[in-house]
Amino acid sequence: MGWRIASYSGIVTGCPRFYQAMDDSTASPVSAAIPRTPLRHLADCLSAGNAVCGVVSCFFAAAGQPHVSLLLLLVGAVLDGLDGAAARRFGGTRIGVIADDVADAISYAIAPAIAVATITTGVEGTAIGIAFGALTILRLVFFTLKKNAPDTDPAVFRGLPSTVGGVVVLSAAILWPTIPALVGFVAGAAVVFMTSFDAAFAHLGRAAAALPKQDRARVGVLVLAVSAVAVGLGPMVLATVCLSCSLVYAATPVAAQLDTAIKGFLAARA
Repeated sequence: MGWRIASYSGIVTGCPRFYQAMDDSTASPVSAAIPRTPLRHLADCLSAGNAVCGVVSCFFAAAGQPHVSLLLLLVGAVLDGLDGAAARRFGGTRIGVIADDVADAISYAIAPAIAVATITTGVEGTAIGIAFGALTILRLVFFTLKKNAPDTDPAVFRGLPSTVGGVVVLSAAILWPTIPALVGFVAGAAVVFMTSFDAAFAHLGRAAAALPKQDRARVGVLVLAVSAVAVGLGPMVLATVCLSCSLVYAATPVAAQLDTAIKGFLAARA
């Protein structure tokens, strides 16, 4: 009995230090130099917006309207990128670290899982949805545990981001709802890419922030224009554009390694 009390007391007294460590370790050099102002809650508000998009997306997915669910996931992805930028710029709070992870789990694991289980025919669709949701949550847990590791490079993701994985699987379910084998293949491939922790995927938000202001504006206008056209042309076009862009992004680590190999080969021949 005594060892149990000692264990429980150690956990309780260790919690404040744990959350304080999260605050210290997630504070960027920029946010550390800025006084704590009410703007530090901006990142939390953006994370809450992402969570709301995820919850509403779940309802539309369950109602058999996956195209609306996909749109909400895309809006949530934008908010997810903005909350990280806000945290780096203005600082964050203890709740923000947890809120961001919960929002990601709702938006990119649970919502796509419900959509796949609802619109993909047969019991196979239900099995695919449950498996994808569970494995994506496990990937998010790993990401949360590793995000403050000393060898972590903030400019890249280790493994395909769950944001992209959720969009890929939901897009596949929209395009091929009567072919569960194909949806299952896409979901399995997405999980493999998400758990390929040796593969480095560029952090698009940080890459965009590093661009000159005019270039950022041009990229933003281009993305908005393509999104507006895709939405206007219907759910199938939107899903096709999302899936195509996600596949191109998923291939970037392989393309980078191939480019390095070719340059090394040419240098050796020179």
